[in-house]
Amino acid sequence: MNEFSVINDMENKYPVETIIAEDVPVWQFLRNIYADVLYKSHFSFSPQKKTKRLTNLIKVLPNYFWEKQNKKNDYSAILFTDTLEERTIDGLISDKIAHNILMIMQNHILVVLDPLGERHKSVSKYFHSDFLSIYRFVLPAKLFWHKLKIHNSYILDEIESDIGIKINYVNCVNQFFRYVKVFHKWLKITRPKVIYVNCYFSLKHQALIYAAKLNNVITVELQHGIISKAQTAYAQQKKMGRHSFPDYLLSFGEIEKSQVSPYFVSLKNIFPIGNYYLEYINSKKTNPKIENFFMSLRNNYNKIVIISAQELIEQKLISFLSEAATKLPDVAFLLFLRKRNAKKISLTISKQNNLLIPPNFDLYECCNYCDYHTTVFSTFAIEALFLGVPTIFININSLSEEFYSELLTKHIGVKCANNIKEYTEIVENWKIPTNIKKQSKKYFSDNNYNQINSFINSHL
Repeated sequence: MNEFSVINDMENKYPVETIIAEDVPVWQFLRNIYADVLYKSHFSFSPQKKTKRLTNLIKVLPNYFWEKQNKKNDYSAILFTDTLEERTIDGLISDKIAHNILMIMQNHILVVLDPLGERHKSVSKYFHSDFLSIYRFVLPAKLFWHKLKIHNSYILDEIESDIGIKINYVNCVNQFFRYVKVFHKWLKITRPKVIYVNCYFSLKHQALIYAAKLNNVITVELQHGIISKAQTAYAQQKKMGRHSFPDYLLSFGEIEKSQVSPYFVSLKNIFPIGNYYLEYINSKKTNPKIENFFMSLRNNYNKIVIISAQELIEQKLISFLSEAATKLPDVAFLLFLRKRNAKKISLTISKQNNLLIPPNFDLYECCNYCDYHTTVFSTFAIEALFLGVPTIFININSLSEEFYSELLTKHIGVKCANNIKEYTEIVENWKIPTNIKKQSKKYFSDNNYNQINSFINSHL
């Protein structure tokens, strides 16, 4: 089942652009919610259990008041991002995709940070100093009451019948406009010229983008992950308005221009800027702790494979790797997890000495110490190639093929395994090509700082 093609089929079959609330075609953001539910239902994925109200309140209140005091209102730019983008850069925490924007804008940019359910760290640990928590908007949005009429909602009922899932779309639409109201009120006060978002297709960010348009504020998305025809968020099949789509997309390279729908962002508004953090890793000196860790592994294993995991297919991936590790006892498999409960998962794989969850190391810094990188469909597939490390895809449920077949056709640093036998044979026998880096440069433009500076000067 190709989830992205299901959404494509619905857009071609139904007049989704006529599903309207408050003069906005709500399919612009509902399509991403339906795609997400489709993927999760397909993989029987269940999110982490919600914390108890008291525990949640203990986290929420400190976050709400985090770094609000003594902050000015006249920022010319605002960055909305989250802690998944955080990396240590020269001893301080910064945003791995927006670091050069912070460098250029300095104290003229405010960062609105989403701690993703955790408690905010002290600002003294950060490279940048002007912050606001996303909770300053989340809590007020919960207090507004919206009861909106959705015109042609029967089309959503027919779509749900077709695809076999249901969501509370009335609640989603109302939630969207609650966020719009909160952001709209705030933007009238702050009056920025531009808003950057690290990922446009969350409900909050799409509401933010619409509120920005109501206030004549330019919106710019920074590419944070893979963009391909299988990524629903960028594959609109017809005109449905651009109320909640960004004005500009700053992409990794030129190739994204061939993958993005013209109904999302105009081709002339896509600007390749490369990837700051990859450039930083390429120029960074070795980390003694990481170097010693890998030296000890080399003493015990013939090869080392790093794995970038994703929550959606985590359990299937771990099951696959457990079998592969048993068949390849002379290979060390290092599993880098996205989830914060790595300790719990480590107990499930503790019986295998060569399937490891490494110490609290950065995946990017570890990459060059390994022989291969493995994933199902993580963005790190192309990032590893840029760093010169070959990628072996594990094509679980055809996800690797769906997301990467067009992007990585005939790349010398890529192989794909459909089963354990194919995978073990690749790991055992593949002789690594010497010019992977050279062929991979086309995926990332050079000199991130200059590219961003040029974009700001010419368009903002």
